[in-house]
Amino acid sequence: MSRGKPLLWAIAFGVAGAVGDGCKSDEDPGAVFIGHYCDVYKPCCTAAGLPGDGQACRALFASASSPQAKYDSAAGESCLAALRQSAGQPGFCEGEIVPPSACAQAFGGMVGACVQDADCPPSGEGDVSCVSGFVGGATVRKCQVQSHGASGSTPCVGSVRAGVTLYSGTSGGDIPDQGFLCYADDGLRCDGTACVALAAVGATCELSSDCADAAFCDASTGICAGRKATGAACIGQALECQDGSYCDETALLCAAQLAVGATCSDNVQCQTGNCAADGTCQPTPPVGANVLCGG
Repeated sequence: MSRGKPLLWAIAFGVAGAVGDGCKSDEDPGAVFIGHYCDVYKPCCTAAGLPGDGQACRALFASASSPQAKYDSAAGESCLAALRQSAGQPGFCEGEIVPPSACAQAFGGMVGACVQDADCPPSGEGDVSCVSGFVGGATVRKCQVQSHGASGSTPCVGSVRAGVTLYSGTSGGDIPDQGFLCYADDGLRCDGTACVALAAVGATCELSSDCADAAFCDASTGICAGRKATGAACIGQALECQDGSYCDETALLCAAQLAVGATCSDNVQCQTGNCAADGTCQPTPPVGANVLCGG
């Protein structure tokens, strides 16, 4: 939902019909559109070292399928024409170029006040994002003000740690007009209702995200413990090893993460978090490519 990364709206479509591997059948114009749409982004995927077969992209559409949705051919053709025109521009693969609203209108059944962030008026109370949710059996898109939370701020909608936002949504099913983001730098996390304090070393926990930055949740004790240094014994728990290292589950030791170009078999081994299809660590793929290429 971050501003400037609009590719995420692709998964909010209510897509009609089955989306198979071919996606080219003349009998299903909607599936043909999806196939052509995914084709536009294939070069982005391969350039980022991610699969370029389009399967992840088609799966995103399929995961948001709705029997009520109907394909609008005029909107679909307008969407594809605009995407193809902008595909070669800098920032396209990174999601910095906002897709035309016709892309979201290619399938009907959408309810709400916005299609993308650019549709939302600015607010002095925080950033404004076009948020999608499933309410009352229909996809709803609504402008939401997202403010920097303090202890007790409610409703919270996500936690921010090391510049990465993990959205948690809100209870009750509806999308609130305003939500708060809880920052680990402030010692806070979102518990699904309000911003609450991160647990210190020695405190009880359920997940490693419950614990302060320098700690992880030890599953064997249910207690936040200090993260382990390179060379220390480990068993593969989330965030068990310190930043810059990972748990080598063969040696059962925390090992230093690998630089770009090194041989790898899992994303966690790489400093960039991207073990590419060729078995080497590669630069972190752009957000847009991650969303549509399955990275």
